[in-house]
Amino acid sequence: MTSQKTVQPKTALISVSDKTGLVPFARFLQDRDIKIIATGGTAKKLLENDIKVSKISSLTKFPEIFGGRVKSIHPNIVGGILGQREKDRVEAKKNNIRWIDLVVCNLYPFEKIARNPKSLLDEKIENIDIGGPTMIRAAAKNNKWVSVIVSPKNYHDIKKSILSGGTTQEQRLNLAVKAFEHCSNYDKAIFESLGSKKTTLRYGENPHQKAHVINNNQKSFGLPQAKKLQGKKLSYNNFLDGEAAMLCLNEFKTNSCVIVKHNSPCGIGSGLTSKESFNNALRVDRLSAFGGIVALNRRCTIEAAKEIQKIFFEIIIAPSFDKAALDLFSKKKNLRILQLKNFVPNNQMVRNISGGVLAQDVDLSKLQPSDLTNPTKKKPTTKQLVALQMAWKAVKHAKSNAIVVAHNNKIVSISGGQTSRVEAVKYALTKNKLPKGCVVASDAFFPFRDSIDLMAKHGISAIVQPGGSIKDADVIDACNEHKMSMVFTSFRVFKH
Repeated sequence: MTSQKTVQPKTALISVSDKTGLVPFARFLQDRDIKIIATGGTAKKLLENDIKVSKISSLTKFPEIFGGRVKSIHPNIVGGILGQREKDRVEAKKNNIRWIDLVVCNLYPFEKIARNPKSLLDEKIENIDIGGPTMIRAAAKNNKWVSVIVSPKNYHDIKKSILSGGTTQEQRLNLAVKAFEHCSNYDKAIFESLGSKKTTLRYGENPHQKAHVINNNQKSFGLPQAKKLQGKKLSYNNFLDGEAAMLCLNEFKTNSCVIVKHNSPCGIGSGLTSKESFNNALRVDRLSAFGGIVALNRRCTIEAAKEIQKIFFEIIIAPSFDKAALDLFSKKKNLRILQLKNFVPNNQMVRNISGGVLAQDVDLSKLQPSDLTNPTKKKPTTKQLVALQMAWKAVKHAKSNAIVVAHNNKIVSISGGQTSRVEAVKYALTKNKLPKGCVVASDAFFPFRDSIDLMAKHGISAIVQPGGSIKDADVIDACNEHKMSMVFTSFRVFKH
């Protein structure tokens, strides 16, 4: 009976597209009396090099058909790989199924074909492997008894194991993990090529970095689907800034404008017209707006365009444009004009890190009045609550640590990306002249009362913050001393 700890292969099934090192490895197996079964092209290669091999049809008792499309999916093959050795022994014997202990398989070169810009759809389709993934997954699943090799790089280790008595359970499991990764990457490449459109960008975060964007045409609808009406190619940073602008703009249902610089909003404004919304956004930080991205959620009128064109911007995004506005923008040939009629945010964001991938839900949270609790003696007025909610919408999209100052229906100041919360408060309160009675939103709790004392000196009347600090009591006392109202949301909105 085969040991579950160490397995010495007796039969190997080989079907490889990448034939690097194949002949010497197969010769090694033959010298150890390991029977070799192979599919069409692999069998031909081995026979040409005087290696004894049985064609896969000798097990299936059926020829390869449809130009090789059907050859390895057969009970005698899949069963020989998947069968549980002790449990299925009698059934295997009854059905003349021979155990296969070693599967050496890598897949058709779909990625290589897909990378060729001249490759046609039919050529890509014909390079989608069907039998290979089945054999690989079957062997990986049955790693208790079967070793699977998907890369010539693993030939050396398997040879060493065979010489020392067989493969260990740990080794077979590690090989199985590599096999599943191989299939996963293969399926992803097919999806990205057939279900997506890959576009090369001008460059990445810096000109020496290459970058591309994949139009996935799935449930979300954003910049990859926008219609570019004019301007040069977009860069990696343009897409990031554009996404940041649209996610922030998505918070506002009234006529609004968001200006983004370095992936963080530097201006947010609402108004009765696009012109008014833009001007209100620009007043927040005219200096930082230079070279940024402007996003509007209403038609870009000629009146708005006249104001926008006074400053250098990289991109203008709007659901539609007056013809006169487009004529005006056309004088700046490099300015990108994107028409995006229906922004639908993705529900997940993914980021690659060394050694893995991070994924999380996109923060689509909405602050409801019922979420708020009021721990201070003074309660915010109805007018203050409106301003606090607007400030919260903005602070959610500024980089942490973030502080936003608002007054009535206007954002007055945005401070984002600070490493100290009190410094974020100080910057927000001093970068612009504040009208009397402003309110403040903080993306996370205040760890000490120093920020409250600082806000009191600048006449801040109300605060919205998550709460939850061990110093909440001190912060509440400070608000009461300064006769300020404060509400807790009970959830934070960090953005890194």
